[in-house]
Amino acid sequence: MAYNKGLVMTLAELEDHYKGTAAGNIIELMNQTNDILSDVSWMESNQSDGHMTRIRTGLPDVYWRRLYQGTPPSKSQWSQVKEGCGILEALMELDVEEINLYGDKARAFRLSEGKAFAEAMRQKVARTLFYGDSNAKPDEFNGLALRYPSKDSPGVIDGGGTAKGKCTSMYLAAWGAETAHGIYPKGSTGGMSNEDLGKYMTQDSDGRKFQVVGDKYNWRCGLAVRDWRAVVRLANIPVDKLTLRKGETGFIDLQKLTIIAKNTMPENMRNKAIWYCNSDVLTALELQSTDAGNVHLVYGEYFASKAVPNLHGRPIRQCDAILSTEDPI
Repeated sequence: MAYNKGLVMTLAELEDHYKGTAAGNIIELMNQTNDILSDVSWMESNQSDGHMTRIRTGLPDVYWRRLYQGTPPSKSQWSQVKEGCGILEALMELDVEEINLYGDKARAFRLSEGKAFAEAMRQKVARTLFYGDSNAKPDEFNGLALRYPSKDSPGVIDGGGTAKGKCTSMYLAAWGAETAHGIYPKGSTGGMSNEDLGKYMTQDSDGRKFQVVGDKYNWRCGLAVRDWRAVVRLANIPVDKLTLRKGETGFIDLQKLTIIAKNTMPENMRNKAIWYCNSDVLTALELQSTDAGNVHLVYGEYFASKAVPNLHGRPIRQCDAILSTEDPI
């Protein structure tokens, strides 16, 4: 697919676009689990090694004017940022003798093993979407935690936790071409590829050779946040206090915190935003919803399901890539 400026597609849409190709098959595998990856909009980069984008940092000046009086020219302020793509790769090797045991079902067995690799890659990308840090690990792309790094940063709400290794975060994100989206290299098939390496000789840990069938899985991807208002991070949520009920000392009022987080995002963005939290936070939200006058949590129809929890009118995705062992920021 040639680069089409501003075009974004979900993994499901990319799968349909490349249907019948090797890229389409691997995208289908990637699209099966890990909720956040189903929501992210993906855009083809405008460069082969990354994506150059403008981020608006200020609005232009506007003026009231009188008749026969001129208006000073002005322009918006912006900065140019280049977002990088990382290369996630996996090599699957299966002993040909094991393959032969499956006879005419050998292809199905090979595919089932490939699903395990696809799941591992999905989990790695989901984890990197939150915690990627190219400063510490140059091969990664930068995730959301690095972009919203302090309780005093714009778009960050402090949950009050202070214990090292005992905090977690919750995110509200609005995905789109003008807000936040995934990227994949220019000219690639959705950033994904699967190469059949055929049969070749390898060796075990003792140097003894044997024949294998190999597959190489490759996912080139990154993250671009064009408008910092499109993501809100509710950080420093103390995990050990999430089980407390209303009225108990140290109770974490998720109703209050999530309302503040929601209203931090502009209305036109939050109307299409999605919440992300791990199982600890989701369980606390559901338990607190049983207290009278507390969390506004209901169940509705989203993502082709009729029992999706939604908070303040927006759906919640459980994403266990978000750790419960974060340090306070």
